[in-house]
Amino acid sequence: MNPGFRRFLILLAVFVAAFLAVFVVRKMQDGSSLMDIITGRDSASDNGNFTLLEKPALNLKDVQVMAAINAESAALVKAVVPSVVSIDTAGVRHERFRDIWGRTWVQPRAVQGQGSGVIVTKEGHVLTNHHVIQGNPRIRLTMHDGSVHSAKVIGSDPAVDIAVLKIDGKGTFVPLKIGDSSKVEVGNIVFAVGSPFGLGETVTDGKISAKKRTFSDSRVDLLQTSAAINPGNSGGPLVNILGEIVGINSRIYSTDKKNPGFQGISFAIPSNAALKTMKDILARGRPIRGFLGMAFEDLDPYTRQEFGYKGQDGIRIVGLVPGSPAMKAGLKEDDIIISYQGTDIDNMRRLIDLIQQSEVDSKVTMEIWREGAKHSITATVGEADNFNQRILRNEEEKATQRLDTQTVLTTIGLVVRNPNKDEISKGVRGVVIDRILPDSKLRGKLLTGDAIRAVNGRPVQNDVDFNARLAASASVQNTELEIHRGQQSFRILLSPVTAK
Repeated sequence: MNPGFRRFLILLAVFVAAFLAVFVVRKMQDGSSLMDIITGRDSASDNGNFTLLEKPALNLKDVQVMAAINAESAALVKAVVPSVVSIDTAGVRHERFRDIWGRTWVQPRAVQGQGSGVIVTKEGHVLTNHHVIQGNPRIRLTMHDGSVHSAKVIGSDPAVDIAVLKIDGKGTFVPLKIGDSSKVEVGNIVFAVGSPFGLGETVTDGKISAKKRTFSDSRVDLLQTSAAINPGNSGGPLVNILGEIVGINSRIYSTDKKNPGFQGISFAIPSNAALKTMKDILARGRPIRGFLGMAFEDLDPYTRQEFGYKGQDGIRIVGLVPGSPAMKAGLKEDDIIISYQGTDIDNMRRLIDLIQQSEVDSKVTMEIWREGAKHSITATVGEADNFNQRILRNEEEKATQRLDTQTVLTTIGLVVRNPNKDEISKGVRGVVIDRILPDSKLRGKLLTGDAIRAVNGRPVQNDVDFNARLAASASVQNTELEIHRGQQSFRILLSPVTAK
């Protein structure tokens, strides 16, 4: 054989072998097996053939309980969502700031808000949170069917964080029944309905995780739940398995203050507190507070030793308003109140809340400790506003004996200022304590830099508003201040300022 032709055949054999090797490798990369290549079967042609299962993994009879729960949950949601509305608000907020020359300016800024609400009457009354509509006069409601209505604010209570709206115009409104939150038990299943982030109707479920959660800026103890809520859910209903409202969703717990989000803990205002507030607003145009007319303080070890009191609960009465329901009932200074309507009293905040939530003219029973023995006292609850107005009228008749504003403020010893631009950007509201006078009894209790947000539960607007209301209140009655210090909030009670 010609040597040249032999070399040609060898090169051709090498080329063919290389080509076949590359072909086999590529086929195997595409998922073909060596046998598929040898037999000439193309596995890619099988990709168009598939067989789906026609039966589920379990039969319906195997999961009858879960199927029933599934169907009942869907039925509950279908019955509830037509009563839930999405709330959009718009208004103008006036912000104070100082320029580089130290001058103070007020600049209006358009603000918008978003929340939820629930229809509770056939006439179109809607319950929501006070903070959803606060400072925003233009309110628009989007209903379940997509229709849009305007609404007006009938009244609100910042201390309970409840507002009552009325849908403008006539229509067929589908209300939800307000349930009895006192019957709610830890572990009960609940559903939260609202419009988180403005997404529209959203339903989450969870359980009642705890009851009687106390917050410094709330007059009522809240329900804690595991139902997921987020910004926009505020004001929506928390319902039980019967579709009854047992709470109004109001807040979440979040470690991220700048961008709060659900972390497994949410809170709702009990329906009983929301219903009482609504009835008061519809009947009187404002919230009604119960009143007994006492000043008191928490017990400390020294007081317990001084009076020989060894009980765990209780608060001490340190003053009584003349002619008040408490005085008429026979309560005295240095009495230790142990329980109120069967509820143990472990701090004065709890007693203040219980008294203010009590129905006016209702009779309440208190267990007290006096001079080594327990006694039962029954008192008739009065109305705080009526009693305060009567005190003011009496004081006006005695104007010559009344302390002037400057004397009251000097005696209390607080000098306040409006928050600066930097403090406002950090969320500081109300007024800031600039100085505490040397003779003030509040030294050690309050600090410079503390923010005072409310006087007797009403938000403070500015330093002039604060001084006027503090002087008017402290000259005739006990006065409560809401204090914010960093991330902490608490309240202190000032005794009336009297002439020396």
